[in-house]
Amino acid sequence: MIKKSDLKKNEFMQFLTDEMLEKIIAITEVLQVENREIIFNEGDPAENFYLVNSGQILLEQKISKDILVNVSAIEAGEAFGLSVLLHRDERSTAAICNETATLFVIHRNDLLDLMEKDHTMGYLIMKHTATVLRKRWVKRTEQFLRALKSHPDINALDVM
Repeated sequence: MIKKSDLKKNEFMQFLTDEMLEKIIAITEVLQVENREIIFNEGDPAENFYLVNSGQILLEQKISKDILVNVSAIEAGEAFGLSVLLHRDERSTAAICNETATLFVIHRNDLLDLMEKDHTMGYLIMKHTATVLRKRWVKRTEQFLRALKSHPDINALDVM
């Protein structure tokens, strides 16, 4: 059984009222995943939104046929599967369990229907989605710029 106190520990749910959390609990399932278990692959249909209750999930993206890059580590209290909220039909990354984890899973249509019926809840969730996406964008931009700085061809340029 999912408790409101469990949901309130998650960054996406901490701003919701108890009444809103009750609605979320009604559409949420618990999923146990094991180390190295694939939750979804890049290109899979975006069907669920995930809240990490415990454990760690890695988001990985292919940069070539043989190379996967870890683009983010999602910890307890965070969420992933944001494609659902962005009305994307497929996943832009793969999600792999990095240690045994407990996830709260909400099906795309159930969540979007709930957000449509309760516009205040929808606004609060989307407001936090924008905050999370901005943080991830800044972090990935910094990672990209560090990688560029260390590239030998870039270092050979006489820039400022």
